[in-house]
Amino acid sequence: MAINTKRRNYFTKPDVQGHFILVTFVMVCICCVLYAAMFANFSTDSMTITYKDNNLTLGKTPIVLFKEMLKAQGLFILFGGFGAAILAMLISHRFTGPLFKLETFIKSMTEGDHALTLYFRPKDKTHELAALINLYNDKFSKEIYDMRVTTEALSEKLAQFDVSKPDSAKNNVAEAVQLASQLQEKLQQYKIRS
Repeated sequence: MAINTKRRNYFTKPDVQGHFILVTFVMVCICCVLYAAMFANFSTDSMTITYKDNNLTLGKTPIVLFKEMLKAQGLFILFGGFGAAILAMLISHRFTGPLFKLETFIKSMTEGDHALTLYFRPKDKTHELAALINLYNDKFSKEIYDMRVTTEALSEKLAQFDVSKPDSAKNNVAEAVQLASQLQEKLQQYKIRS
């Protein structure tokens, strides 16, 4: 079974993506204000005359430029900021989508489902991780299969144990001990927390 669902939801991890979008929007706003301040700062020690609504105004050039640039950049902040936020959502989806899929996949593994295969979208940069996890799942599934076969054979040998036939009982016990030691060897391969 493969976890390869197509999602149209671009908010797979809203907390992570929301933070990323907010930071991007705030950075666009800060950059616009800093640009206006730096541009106005280059014209220090000069005066500017502005004519607006039949009013003639005289003012220091940096202040006049800063105010006018912020007015002009207001539209850029509004549209550019929202454009940057949408772009941030699309970019963040590139790493939160695989993260969401990986979390779902590992949750299935912790619930005991190791028959899954993990796939990522062709443009995702996590194919090596998917290959490694799939390799682990394949190896673990094979080990579990081998242990199941061994325990079934062990159960069969113990079921055939007949006290009335000492020779066959002795052989069954020897084979059961051998199967139990094979199972123990398989289990010894795994490092576990104690």
